[in-house]
Amino acid sequence: MMPNNMKYSQYSSPTFGLDAAVLWRPEGNSYWQRFWNYPSFGVKAMYTRIPNAVAGDWFGLEGVIVNPFGGRWEWNWGVGFSFYTKPHGVTGDTNNIFIGSVVNCLIDLGIGYRLSDAATLSLRLLHTSNGMLRRPNLGLNYLQLDLGWKFNSNGSYRNDGSYVNDELEREREWSVALSGGAVMSRDSSMDGYYPCYDVSLYYQRYVNPVFAFGGAIDLWYNGSNREIIMSDESEYRLPLYLSGMGCVELFWGPISLKVGMGLVVAASCQVTIPIYERVGAYYNFGRNYLGVALNAHAGRIEFIEWTYGRRFF
Repeated sequence: MMPNNMKYSQYSSPTFGLDAAVLWRPEGNSYWQRFWNYPSFGVKAMYTRIPNAVAGDWFGLEGVIVNPFGGRWEWNWGVGFSFYTKPHGVTGDTNNIFIGSVVNCLIDLGIGYRLSDAATLSLRLLHTSNGMLRRPNLGLNYLQLDLGWKFNSNGSYRNDGSYVNDELEREREWSVALSGGAVMSRDSSMDGYYPCYDVSLYYQRYVNPVFAFGGAIDLWYNGSNREIIMSDESEYRLPLYLSGMGCVELFWGPISLKVGMGLVVAASCQVTIPIYERVGAYYNFGRNYLGVALNAHAGRIEFIEWTYGRRFF
């Protein structure tokens, strides 16, 4: 366990825990076999014991994707929630420097090597924090070495099942996404939660059924900047941002991961570093998709947005 700031490295501590996951591997087309070698989707539950009781023990629940590559190697990632038994830590700060809430977000990235069809050795990096929904909140990181064992396997990692049509269903598309969430101000003198909204217009081109690239125009409303604008401007304006970004999207069947980086073109208040990032996971059904994304400004999370989008051609 490592605090998300080297200044507090004295609170680092060894940890140990148990994970249990249920995974399934759907059949796909030959693009899946060629690029992803049939990823597995699933749900994982985790328990981690922290001996020195910084923030207490924690439980995790996440959706996970495990993707074989390069023979016996595989990589995996997951997003979900973590739950701390003692969220107000032992640092002497009543607001808690590390974790300020029972429920937190969880990001899990790892790489593994299959020792056999049943045993896997993995190295994982996990980050938990509440995205500044309660501050101060630096978050906690975990670097874990895992030895996993697969039970009740219904086959090896090679899958030679039947394929669906390989033809590319679409070469390009437009989509509109509507997002909403809650944010806390970066100004420590302001407390409480503020609404945030985002309307995005995307254009993407498909290289193949599992990879697309393109860009978006974003119009956001960040309610936490309302008081800042009112105090700094003689004439009040809505706390709006107009921005554009480039993005790539990777598909694993109905699941996709979209990563983008952009530039704020115009804003109602001063933006010191006009760079923003978005990383989101989405579930696609028909022309529609639902998802959750982290919207960050210059590497600092602004808000967590819940998204509904619809594709049109």
